[in-house]
Amino acid sequence: MSAPSATASLAPAAHGRYEHIDALRALAVMLVVVAHAGLGHVVPGGSGVTIFFAISGFIITHVLLVERERTGHFRVSDFYLRRLLKLAPPFLLVMALPTLVYSTWGPIDWGAFVSQVFFGFNWVYVQGLPQILPGSVVVWSLAIEEQFYIVFALVWLAAARVRRRLALLTVLALATVVGTLVLRLVIVAGTAPALAHRRVYYGTDTRVDGIAYGILAAVVFAHLRHDQVSPRARAVIGSTWVPVVSAALYLASLTLRDPWFRETFRYTVQGAAAALVILYGLERQDGRFRHALGTLAGARPVQVVGLASYSIYLVHRVAGHALRPLIAGWPLVPAFLLTTAVGVALGIAIWHLLERPVEAYKTALMDRRRLARTSTPPQPASAA
Repeated sequence: MSAPSATASLAPAAHGRYEHIDALRALAVMLVVVAHAGLGHVVPGGSGVTIFFAISGFIITHVLLVERERTGHFRVSDFYLRRLLKLAPPFLLVMALPTLVYSTWGPIDWGAFVSQVFFGFNWVYVQGLPQILPGSVVVWSLAIEEQFYIVFALVWLAAARVRRRLALLTVLALATVVGTLVLRLVIVAGTAPALAHRRVYYGTDTRVDGIAYGILAAVVFAHLRHDQVSPRARAVIGSTWVPVVSAALYLASLTLRDPWFRETFRYTVQGAAAALVILYGLERQDGRFRHALGTLAGARPVQVVGLASYSIYLVHRVAGHALRPLIAGWPLVPAFLLTTAVGVALGIAIWHLLERPVEAYKTALMDRRRLARTSTPPQPASAA
């Protein structure tokens, strides 16, 4: 029997979240922030985006699977309302309103701005950098995620009615992983290197495999929750070798500098590594190594950065561009430290002052909608 002190560290926290996934969010966003703050030539910020993709694929799929198990149905309107309340408030505060203010003295490509609002910006960015709010280019990755959410919700609307829905999700996810890799290989083989990089890096169809790996992790976790995995397979998933192998795969994806590999298999390796870590944290087992990782993942600073990762991601580069006149001519280290600190601090403040109240409102709203659907309307009094 597992010792509670060793297993609780990676169990769901009291707020219902998995701490190791929030810790992964913290790692992902800090990779991006540090890279944009001036260490992009050393720190692989792009890999942070791939980690975000895997987390998103897992969370959305897991939530929908659990909802289907508990309620027996799926409502597209609730799905989109939850996404709107999650994404819109910080986006309006950090991107939309500042863009309108900036347009009073700076040039704005309003077509590109509309693509940011409606999550199609990555396809605009593939063609080059349009005139937009400085620093707002980060929404290209959000566009890919939202395009996935739109399509996945429609797919799930049909898949939820299928008895072998897990098998169907597995087939679709594996087909996406393979198809995306094949598409990258084709693009790299037939396109000039500079054009191939932009097309591969920012294209939805060339990056969606990161999300597909998250879907596969959610499917495996569903089997784990229902004890549909053999003890040997469960032991492999929870083995301390999993994070070691994942770290080795991730480091290999960074150290192999061959351009062909970087435009093709790099994303495959990074997505698989992220999914393995997600599963490892979910399969609770005894062991000092797991306990140490759980202690690190559950540390309050790590959790806060992970919980605030969306706002940090949105605001950090906008804030960095705003700081440029102030830190012009500064040495690299103090400029880097100030840019990083301001981006993270602003993101945490937005999470605390805006995201958390909206999340509480969203929870209450969804509870009311659920109650309204399940409650029986009062019957009129009898005339007798």
